Amino acid sequence: MRKLLFISGLFLVLFGVILATSPSASAKSLPKLSTQKVTYASSRLNAQVTAPKSAKLLAVEYNHHTSYYQLKHHTYKLNYQFTGYKTFELYGTTSSHQRVTAVKKLTRSAYATIDIIDFGEVRTKSDASITVDTLSSHRTVRLFSGKKLLQSKNTGNGKQANFRLSLKQYKPKLTYTVTATNKKASQPFYIPYLEEPSNLEGIA
Repeated sequence: MRKLLFISGLFLVLFGVILATSPSASAKSLPKLSTQKVTYASSRLNAQVTAPKSAKLLAVEYNHHTSYYQLKHHTYKLNYQFTGYKTFELYGTTSSHQRVTAVKKLTRSAYATIDIIDFGEVRTKSDASITVDTLSSHRTVRLFSGKKLLQSKNTGNGKQANFRLSLKQYKPKLTYTVTATNKKASQPFYIPYLEEPSNLEGIA
């Protein structure tokens, strides 16, 4: 009986060692790569990426597609064209695409403008006015009717943009975006259509 207990204990010890050396456990100790100067311009993500010496290639995964780039002196100036607002995953690999670093994630907050819904609108018998408040100054606010750009204004040193529309311009499907310097525009914010003279404030 004692012999059986000893064998069982030895099995548990060996099993613990296997778990400790498993890929999932060792992955936590992988070296990290770093990103600097993350910006957005002309539909492209720009970033300075630095990887540890063990990495030969930089892997960039976006929207289920992975691209590989040759590292030079352990760095790479990324200039990646993309659409949408998905999360980037960056990591270093060997020449045979074996991952050797931890995954660095760049969410949309790293490259796109983050703002909130904060607007007011007034419709009269003759026209309509829309006021957009932003989280920070020097933001460009663009007003759209469907896909058509109606007006564009910069908040300057303030945090507000004001638009006045004729009733011919004031239609359903109005949206606006907010753009910060070196960032991608925010996703569109919807402005409800007022069918009769009235006013509305929206914040979320």
